[in-house]
Amino acid sequence: MTADPDPDPAPAHDPAEAQARGAAAAHDVAKRRAWAGTAAAYAETFATLCAHAVPALLGAAGARPGDRVLDVGTGPGTVALAAAARGCTVTGVDPDPEMVGLARAAVPGARLLVGALPDLPAEVGGGYDVVAANFVLNHVGDPLAAAAALARAARPGGRVAVSVWPVPPGPAQQLWADVLARAGVRPASATVPAARDFPRTPGGLASLLSGAGLGAVDAGEIGFEHVVDPDLWWSAVERGVASIGAAYRGQTAAGRCALREAFVELAAGHTGPDGRLHLPARAIVGAGRATA
Repeated sequence: MTADPDPDPAPAHDPAEAQARGAAAAHDVAKRRAWAGTAAAYAETFATLCAHAVPALLGAAGARPGDRVLDVGTGPGTVALAAAARGCTVTGVDPDPEMVGLARAAVPGARLLVGALPDLPAEVGGGYDVVAANFVLNHVGDPLAAAAALARAARPGGRVAVSVWPVPPGPAQQLWADVLARAGVRPASATVPAARDFPRTPGGLASLLSGAGLGAVDAGEIGFEHVVDPDLWWSAVERGVASIGAAYRGQTAAGRCALREAFVELAAGHTGPDGRLHLPARAIVGAGRATA
């Protein structure tokens, strides 16, 4: 399934539109480069945080036994595995071949493909009962085009469900921003072009999904607590996972030491009597129904 990444394209000669599209594409390329080679580390660390939203995501999608489910941005296959456990037939897609390999091992009965929003490969097809994207729209350079691609993959009346991290974030996400600030390190980030971004709030996500052509849209915030060993959580940084890992990789030895010291100091405030981090987190889950 290949389609125009912009559901309402501006004239091709529009310089502002061309610039926005170019910036969005550059954002996506930078993101993929930053994530390359970190699949195993992500699966062992930050993927466990993202997994908390999966029950709410599939619940919002109304996933039932026998449904055809498309899991976009499957990563190590967390959503795909949960959907398969519900008796669904699952197709998963991710831009990182290493992530796809992990998902194939985790969900051997699923069909796993390499591909990325907003131009999903033709072999993904369409007509899905459920299309899910767990913490994907917060990583793309053109969220509206990405959401529109999700909508097009669903059958008429099918459900599209997505999750994103809110802004301002919960303590689990804020910890890394605080670590960077304490260490005096600038974050490594690929900024979404302002013309393509959306407010990371329930209302902002609902508007994004409605703008992508979905009906009966609803979005709300969920909360959970992530409990994890501090050394395991820090290992994600040393292994280059996500923007905090990219920032760490870009430092001198002194900068890396400063980040480690900042983490130890700030993590102490989240450490329980069991010696583990107890990190409250929030996420936004939204869903809508595809129209004919």
